[in-house]
Amino acid sequence: MFINTKNKILVPTIVSTIFRFLVYLYVPLLSIYFKSIGISDKMLGVVFSFFPLVLVVSSPIVGLLSDRIGRKRIIYLGVLAEFLAVLLYLWPGTLASIIIGRIFSGIGWGMVVLITLAKVQDKVKEGERGAKAGVFLSISFAGVILGPIVGTFLADMFSLRFPFFISVIGLAIMLVWLSLWKSHHKPVIRKQDFNPFYAIKKFLAEKKLRAMALIGVAMNARMAVINIFLPLIVLSFGGGYKEVGIIFFLRGATYLLQGFAGRVADKKGSRNMVIISVLVSSVFIILAGFTRSYIPLLIMIFLEGLASAFWNISAWTFMSEIGVRKKMEGAVLGSYISFAKIGHFVFAMISGFIAVALGMSSLLIIVGVLSLVTVLGVMPMLASKYKVMQNKEKV
Repeated sequence: MFINTKNKILVPTIVSTIFRFLVYLYVPLLSIYFKSIGISDKMLGVVFSFFPLVLVVSSPIVGLLSDRIGRKRIIYLGVLAEFLAVLLYLWPGTLASIIIGRIFSGIGWGMVVLITLAKVQDKVKEGERGAKAGVFLSISFAGVILGPIVGTFLADMFSLRFPFFISVIGLAIMLVWLSLWKSHHKPVIRKQDFNPFYAIKKFLAEKKLRAMALIGVAMNARMAVINIFLPLIVLSFGGGYKEVGIIFFLRGATYLLQGFAGRVADKKGSRNMVIISVLVSSVFIILAGFTRSYIPLLIMIFLEGLASAFWNISAWTFMSEIGVRKKMEGAVLGSYISFAKIGHFVFAMISGFIAVALGMSSLLIIVGVLSLVTVLGVMPMLASKYKVMQNKEKV
């Protein structure tokens, strides 16, 4: 059976891929679905903000707990949380149930996506971390690619709620399967593990990690725009559910190149790739904000996604290298997510008001400028510390 395989990378890869597919069956349709049950444009941002808010609070704790009680137990709890979230979207489908659902979804996403990556990073050697993690992320993102296409097709063929039903059934089956995936890690829990500030304090002690946190805040601000308003922008340009699915498919398809991007990061330096990829992706999302029809928007978002794929793997590689050296990888990755999702949370809260005042396309320009200015501002922090680390390693 697959769960008994000795390949320690294959197991979390398949878990992550299936989970992402089941979530992305409905993610491109969430804002459309929420509007269909009476949530206004202004409230959309507020409702969506609960997802990143939960990640801000819970990710450091999740990372530390996965170090203490084992990755497998945390991953199982994450799938359970996502299962409950989709149930709440469907029933009773009120504002209160949707907010609670977004909270559960945030917990579940952090537990599965973050900790499957940490489990893979546990098993790879220095010098090949970018390449192997890149392969993991490339395969995992197959779920992000296929989910929107399948989900929007099902919505178009049957109903807007149908992809949610398929997702909840798939998550239920996944829970049964994962119950057979036993953990051999002996739990060792301390009171301080439930204090997010404990992990964050350790994270902030590293200058390079402080710089990465600032870039992460800026880069994650755009996720609010992409997940909430990109589908609505497509509809405003005359597209339908299929066009929404296509643009999410093409953006997600770029992440299949993370295996290649990881090899580039290993050879050229993950720090260098972080800077270059953020600069390039910022330019393309700014250009996307100036488009006024579907095809140019599609092209710019595709190119932005391509650069973001390089950012994704180079950032995780860069931080994992630090986490492994300090024997606190789960805490590093969890703390980073906590900081990064502040950008997602804040922008989700205010995006609806900006969209009403300035138009939805202006959001693309604003988040692009934000990440562009941020990476330029923190380059000295990354460069100076990187040289010191090189010298120490040579000694």
